[in-house]
Amino acid sequence: MPKLVDHEARRREIVESVWQLIARRGISGVTMRELAAEAGYANGALAPYFRGKEEILLAAFQHVFAATNERARASTGDARGLDALRALCMEIMPLDDVRLLEARVVLAFWDRAAVDAVFAEVYRSRTEEWRGQVLAMLAEARRAGQVVTDIPDERAADALLTLLLGLQVHATFLPERTAPDQQRAILDDVLSGLGLHASAVRDERLPTP
Repeated sequence: MPKLVDHEARRREIVESVWQLIARRGISGVTMRELAAEAGYANGALAPYFRGKEEILLAAFQHVFAATNERARASTGDARGLDALRALCMEIMPLDDVRLLEARVVLAFWDRAAVDAVFAEVYRSRTEEWRGQVLAMLAEARRAGQVVTDIPDERAADALLTLLLGLQVHATFLPERTAPDQQRAILDDVLSGLGLHASAVRDERLPTP
């Protein structure tokens, strides 16, 4: 009998292989041959799984957000309110090599998203998803008495997202100013400035400062 192939699982394996190539090389100069080689396939062997380069690029863009969200769910665990919020922020921040590569992928796609409605919608919808999570965590924190500021939750959420996306840019181009301990200090300064005081969330992947 011919071997059964899990089509979706194979697509995920390919995307997980090629997104780092996109992070290293950008998207404009990457060819289908290079994408196939990175995934361990001969040129043309990706055709049963992707209709072309654009479909692979879109899947890679979506993969970065999905990977962040999966880590965030594991990181927040049973945490609530501001502790959950800080944990979510730390998964978006480029605090280690994996998260920095993810930030580079997102930056590589910004140019495409600026002129391509499909890529723009992926970015918009995923960012709105994060904003919704931040708002829900802030609302939970207010109910628990953790938030006493008069700053509206919507403004606080937008300030945090602006910070997180800005850190992705700075970590890519100004790494000397965005070491992990510096990023965490900036986050805590912003949280304090917004009147949000979460207890420390330790990232086991990083040395304790």
